[in-house]
Amino acid sequence: MSTLTATKTRAVATVHDAFRTLEGDGFEVRRAIPSRRYEAIGPFIFLDQFGPIDVQPGEAKGASAHPHAGIETLTLMLEGRMQHKDSLGNISAMGPGEVQWMRAGRGIIHDESPDDIMRRDGGHQHGIQLWINMPKGEKHAEPAYRHVKRDEIPLIDAGNGTVRLVAGKVGSLTGPVETSGQPFVVHASLKDGGALSLDARSPRELALYVMIGEATIDGQTVTAGQLARLAPGDTVELTATPETELLLVGGDPLDAPIVRHGPFVMNTIAELEQAVRDYHAGRMGQIV
Repeated sequence: MSTLTATKTRAVATVHDAFRTLEGDGFEVRRAIPSRRYEAIGPFIFLDQFGPIDVQPGEAKGASAHPHAGIETLTLMLEGRMQHKDSLGNISAMGPGEVQWMRAGRGIIHDESPDDIMRRDGGHQHGIQLWINMPKGEKHAEPAYRHVKRDEIPLIDAGNGTVRLVAGKVGSLTGPVETSGQPFVVHASLKDGGALSLDARSPRELALYVMIGEATIDGQTVTAGQLARLAPGDTVELTATPETELLLVGGDPLDAPIVRHGPFVMNTIAELEQAVRDYHAGRMGQIV
Protein backbone atom coordinates (compact mmCIF):
# COMPACT_ATOMS: atom_id res chain seq x y z
CA MET A 1 0.00 0.00 0.00
CA SER A 2 1.43 3.39 -0.98
CA THR A 3 1.64 6.27 1.47
CA LEU A 4 0.80 9.82 0.38
CA THR A 5 2.92 12.58 1.88
CA ALA A 6 1.12 15.89 2.29
CA THR A 7 2.93 18.97 1.02
CA LYS A 8 3.07 22.21 2.97
CA THR A 9 2.63 25.53 1.19
CA ARG A 10 5.08 28.23 2.23
CA ALA A 11 3.33 31.02 4.13
CA VAL A 12 4.39 34.68 4.31
CA ALA A 13 6.47 35.47 7.39
CA THR A 14 7.13 39.19 6.80
CA VAL A 15 6.93 41.75 3.96
CA HIS A 16 9.42 44.58 3.54
CA ASP A 17 9.84 47.49 1.12
CA ALA A 18 13.07 47.78 -0.81
CA PHE A 19 14.71 51.17 -0.41
CA ARG A 20 16.08 53.37 -3.18
CA THR A 21 19.75 54.31 -3.37
CA LEU A 22 22.41 55.24 -5.92
CA GLU A 23 25.01 52.73 -7.09
CA GLY A 24 28.01 52.62 -9.40
CA ASP A 25 28.39 55.73 -11.53
CA GLY A 26 25.13 57.21 -10.28
CA PHE A 27 22.27 54.95 -11.37
CA GLU A 28 19.30 54.34 -9.08
CA VAL A 29 18.55 50.89 -7.65
CA ARG A 30 15.97 49.35 -5.36
CA ARG A 31 17.74 47.40 -2.60
CA ALA A 32 15.73 44.59 -1.00
CA ILE A 33 18.60 42.78 0.78
CA PRO A 34 19.90 43.67 3.31
CA SER A 35 17.34 45.62 5.32
CA ARG A 36 17.07 46.87 8.88
CA ARG A 37 15.17 43.70 9.78
CA TYR A 38 17.39 41.04 8.18
CA GLU A 39 20.93 40.62 6.90
CA ALA A 40 20.44 37.79 4.43
CA ILE A 41 18.05 35.34 2.79
CA GLY A 42 19.91 32.03 2.67
CA PRO A 43 23.38 32.81 1.28
CA PHE A 44 22.17 36.02 -0.42
CA ILE A 45 23.39 39.12 1.40
CA PHE A 46 22.52 41.65 -1.33
CA LEU A 47 19.71 42.11 -3.86
CA ASP A 48 19.62 45.20 -6.09
CA GLN A 49 17.13 45.84 -8.89
CA PHE A 50 18.25 48.34 -11.54
CA GLY A 51 15.50 49.63 -13.79
CA PRO A 52 13.22 49.11 -15.55
CA ILE A 53 14.13 52.41 -17.12
CA ASP A 54 14.29 53.96 -20.57
CA VAL A 55 17.76 55.36 -21.15
CA GLN A 56 18.32 58.11 -23.69
CA PRO A 57 21.32 58.05 -26.09
CA GLY A 58 24.50 58.98 -24.24
CA GLU A 59 22.91 58.64 -20.78
CA ALA A 60 23.45 54.96 -19.93
CA LYS A 61 25.37 54.43 -16.68
CA GLY A 62 27.09 51.44 -15.14
CA ALA A 63 29.63 50.63 -12.45
CA SER A 64 33.13 51.44 -13.64
CA ALA A 65 36.17 49.53 -12.29
CA HIS A 66 35.78 48.57 -8.62
CA PRO A 67 36.97 45.72 -6.35
CA HIS A 68 35.23 42.88 -4.53
CA ALA A 69 36.42 40.25 -2.05
CA GLY A 70 34.78 37.50 0.01
CA ILE A 71 31.63 37.15 -2.11
CA GLU A 72 30.24 35.91 -5.41
CA THR A 73 28.18 38.21 -7.63
CA LEU A 74 25.26 36.96 -9.72
CA THR A 75 23.83 39.36 -12.30
CA LEU A 76 20.62 38.70 -14.26
CA MET A 77 20.19 40.89 -17.34
CA LEU A 78 16.49 41.09 -18.16
CA GLU A 79 16.55 43.93 -20.71
CA GLY A 80 19.32 46.00 -22.24
CA ARG A 81 23.00 45.24 -22.67
CA MET A 82 26.08 45.43 -20.44
CA GLN A 83 29.77 44.62 -20.86
CA HIS A 84 31.83 42.88 -18.20
CA LYS A 85 35.61 43.28 -17.83
CA ASP A 86 37.74 42.01 -14.96
CA SER A 87 41.30 41.75 -13.70
CA LEU A 88 41.44 38.07 -14.74
CA GLY A 89 41.29 39.24 -18.36
CA ASN A 90 37.65 38.28 -19.01
CA ILE A 91 35.61 40.44 -21.38
CA SER A 92 32.04 39.54 -22.30
CA ALA A 93 28.89 41.27 -23.49
CA MET A 94 25.69 40.45 -21.66
CA GLY A 95 22.30 40.55 -23.41
CA PRO A 96 18.69 40.03 -22.36
CA GLY A 97 18.06 36.74 -20.54
CA GLU A 98 21.74 36.11 -19.80
CA VAL A 99 23.46 35.66 -16.44
CA GLN A 100 26.94 36.37 -15.16
CA TRP A 101 28.49 34.72 -12.10
CA MET A 102 31.74 35.93 -10.58
CA ARG A 103 33.64 34.60 -7.58
CA ALA A 104 35.59 37.45 -6.03
CA GLY A 105 37.26 35.25 -3.42
CA ARG A 106 40.55 36.75 -2.25
CA GLY A 107 39.98 39.76 -4.51
CA ILE A 108 39.10 40.86 -8.02
CA ILE A 109 38.44 44.11 -9.88
CA HIS A 110 35.64 44.30 -12.41
CA ASP A 111 33.83 46.83 -14.58
CA GLU A 112 30.13 46.54 -15.43
CA SER A 113 29.19 49.17 -17.98
CA PRO A 114 26.67 49.60 -20.79
CA ASP A 115 28.11 48.35 -24.07
CA ASP A 116 28.85 50.68 -26.99
CA ILE A 117 25.42 50.12 -28.56
CA MET A 118 23.59 50.94 -25.33
CA ARG A 119 25.69 54.06 -24.81
CA ARG A 120 25.14 55.25 -28.38
CA ASP A 121 21.46 54.40 -28.89
CA GLY A 122 20.04 54.16 -25.39
CA GLY A 123 17.19 51.72 -24.79
CA HIS A 124 15.27 49.89 -22.09
CA GLN A 125 17.36 48.58 -19.21
CA HIS A 126 16.39 46.21 -16.38
CA GLY A 127 18.28 43.72 -14.28
CA ILE A 128 19.12 42.24 -10.90
CA GLN A 129 22.40 41.89 -9.06
CA LEU A 130 22.76 39.46 -6.16
CA TRP A 131 25.67 38.84 -3.83
CA ILE A 132 26.25 35.32 -2.52
CA ASN A 133 28.21 35.15 0.72
CA MET A 134 31.17 32.78 0.61
CA PRO A 135 31.46 30.30 3.51
CA LYS A 136 33.90 30.64 6.37
CA GLY A 137 37.26 29.27 5.32
CA GLU A 138 36.61 29.79 1.59
CA LYS A 139 36.68 33.56 1.33
CA HIS A 140 40.25 33.55 0.03
CA ALA A 141 39.57 31.16 -2.86
CA GLU A 142 40.89 31.98 -6.31
CA PRO A 143 38.65 34.37 -8.30
CA ALA A 144 36.64 32.94 -11.19
CA TYR A 145 34.09 34.06 -13.78
CA ARG A 146 31.35 32.47 -15.89
CA HIS A 147 28.98 33.89 -18.50
CA VAL A 148 25.75 31.85 -18.70
CA LYS A 149 23.94 32.05 -22.04
CA ARG A 150 20.17 32.22 -22.27
CA ASP A 151 19.79 28.70 -23.67
CA GLU A 152 21.78 27.21 -20.74
CA ILE A 153 19.02 28.16 -18.28
CA PRO A 154 16.31 25.48 -18.01
CA LEU A 155 12.64 26.44 -18.26
CA ILE A 156 10.11 25.29 -15.68
CA ASP A 157 6.81 24.29 -17.24
CA ALA A 158 4.26 27.10 -16.77
CA GLY A 159 1.39 27.85 -19.11
CA ASN A 160 1.12 31.53 -18.30
CA GLY A 161 4.64 32.82 -18.89
CA THR A 162 8.34 32.02 -18.75
CA VAL A 163 9.81 30.57 -15.55
CA ARG A 164 13.59 30.08 -15.52
CA LEU A 165 15.69 28.10 -13.05
CA VAL A 166 18.96 30.01 -12.63
CA ALA A 167 20.19 28.13 -9.55
CA GLY A 168 18.99 25.23 -7.42
CA LYS A 169 16.74 22.26 -8.10
CA VAL A 170 13.07 22.01 -9.07
CA GLY A 171 11.95 18.44 -9.71
CA SER A 172 14.40 16.90 -12.18
CA LEU A 173 15.78 20.28 -13.29
CA THR A 174 19.00 21.87 -12.04
CA GLY A 175 20.00 25.48 -12.64
CA PRO A 176 23.40 26.25 -14.22
CA VAL A 177 24.75 28.26 -11.27
CA GLU A 178 25.99 25.77 -8.66
CA THR A 179 28.09 26.98 -5.76
CA SER A 180 28.31 26.98 -1.96
CA GLY A 181 25.26 27.79 0.14
CA GLN A 182 22.92 25.82 -2.14
CA PRO A 183 21.62 28.99 -3.85
CA PHE A 184 18.10 28.88 -5.26
CA VAL A 185 17.08 31.45 -7.90
CA VAL A 186 13.93 31.36 -10.04
CA HIS A 187 13.00 34.21 -12.39
CA ALA A 188 9.37 34.25 -13.50
CA SER A 189 8.00 36.50 -16.23
CA LEU A 190 4.22 35.98 -16.04
CA LYS A 191 2.94 37.89 -19.06
CA ASP A 192 -0.59 36.53 -18.71
CA GLY A 193 -0.69 36.63 -14.91
CA GLY A 194 -2.68 33.92 -13.15
CA ALA A 195 -1.56 31.10 -10.88
CA LEU A 196 1.92 29.69 -10.40
CA SER A 197 2.69 26.57 -8.37
CA LEU A 198 6.33 25.72 -7.79
CA ASP A 199 8.22 22.94 -6.01
CA ALA A 200 10.31 24.85 -3.45
CA ARG A 201 11.30 22.18 -0.95
CA SER A 202 15.07 22.45 -1.50
CA PRO A 203 15.92 25.94 -0.16
CA ARG A 204 15.99 26.12 3.63
CA GLU A 205 15.33 29.87 3.51
CA LEU A 206 13.31 31.52 0.74
CA ALA A 207 11.93 34.92 -0.23
CA LEU A 208 9.75 36.31 -3.02
CA TYR A 209 10.76 39.63 -4.58
CA VAL A 210 8.36 41.36 -7.00
CA MET A 211 10.05 43.49 -9.66
CA ILE A 212 7.02 44.50 -11.76
CA GLY A 213 3.29 44.02 -11.12
CA GLU A 214 2.02 42.22 -8.04
CA ALA A 215 1.62 38.71 -6.69
CA THR A 216 -0.65 37.33 -4.00
CA ILE A 217 0.73 34.57 -1.80
CA ASP A 218 -0.80 33.13 1.35
CA GLY A 219 -3.61 35.71 1.04
CA GLN A 220 -1.16 38.63 1.09
CA THR A 221 -0.45 40.86 -1.91
CA VAL A 222 3.19 41.72 -2.60
CA THR A 223 3.68 44.69 -4.92
CA ALA A 224 6.62 45.89 -7.03
CA GLY A 225 9.60 46.74 -4.86
CA GLN A 226 8.54 44.51 -1.97
CA LEU A 227 10.20 41.36 -0.62
CA ALA A 228 8.23 38.69 1.24
CA ARG A 229 10.18 36.33 3.48
CA LEU A 230 8.54 32.92 3.38
CA ALA A 231 8.16 30.33 6.14
CA PRO A 232 9.45 26.76 5.67
CA GLY A 233 7.46 24.50 3.38
CA ASP A 234 7.46 22.43 0.20
CA THR A 235 5.70 24.55 -2.43
CA VAL A 236 5.12 28.16 -3.41
CA GLU A 237 1.54 28.91 -4.53
CA LEU A 238 0.78 32.38 -5.87
CA THR A 239 -1.39 34.33 -8.28
CA ALA A 240 -0.10 37.28 -10.24
CA THR A 241 -1.48 40.18 -12.24
CA PRO A 242 -0.61 40.30 -15.98
CA GLU A 243 2.93 41.43 -16.88
CA THR A 244 4.32 40.51 -13.46
CA GLU A 245 8.07 39.89 -13.09
CA LEU A 246 9.23 38.21 -9.90
CA LEU A 247 12.19 36.49 -8.33
CA LEU A 248 12.44 33.68 -5.79
CA VAL A 249 15.78 33.58 -3.93
CA GLY A 250 17.05 31.49 -1.07
CA GLY A 251 19.24 28.62 0.07
CA ASP A 252 21.18 27.64 3.17
CA PRO A 253 21.52 30.19 6.00
CA LEU A 254 24.85 31.88 6.68
CA ASP A 255 27.46 29.79 8.51
CA ALA A 256 29.31 32.66 10.21
CA PRO A 257 28.98 36.36 11.09
CA ILE A 258 29.65 38.77 8.25
CA VAL A 259 31.60 42.01 8.40
CA ARG A 260 31.04 44.42 5.50
CA HIS A 261 32.86 47.42 4.18
CA GLY A 262 31.59 48.56 0.80
CA PRO A 263 32.45 45.85 -1.76
CA PHE A 264 34.31 43.65 0.74
CA VAL A 265 32.53 41.05 2.92
CA MET A 266 34.50 38.99 5.44
CA ASN A 267 33.95 37.20 8.77
CA THR A 268 36.30 39.29 10.93
CA ILE A 269 37.57 42.86 11.06
CA ALA A 270 41.13 41.54 10.58
CA GLU A 271 40.12 39.82 7.32
CA LEU A 272 38.37 42.98 6.18
CA GLU A 273 41.40 45.15 6.90
CA GLN A 274 43.58 42.69 4.99
CA ALA A 275 41.26 42.89 1.95
CA VAL A 276 41.48 46.69 1.98
CA ARG A 277 45.30 46.50 2.20
CA ASP A 278 45.42 43.96 -0.64
CA TYR A 279 43.34 46.24 -2.86
CA HIS A 280 45.44 49.34 -2.20
CA ALA A 281 48.64 47.34 -2.70
CA GLY A 282 47.45 46.23 -6.15
CA ARG A 283 47.23 42.56 -5.23
CA MET A 284 43.77 42.25 -6.79
CA GLY A 285 45.19 42.99 -10.23
CA GLN A 286 44.00 45.52 -12.74
CA ILE A 287 41.80 45.69 -15.81
CA VAL A 288 43.95 45.94 -18.92
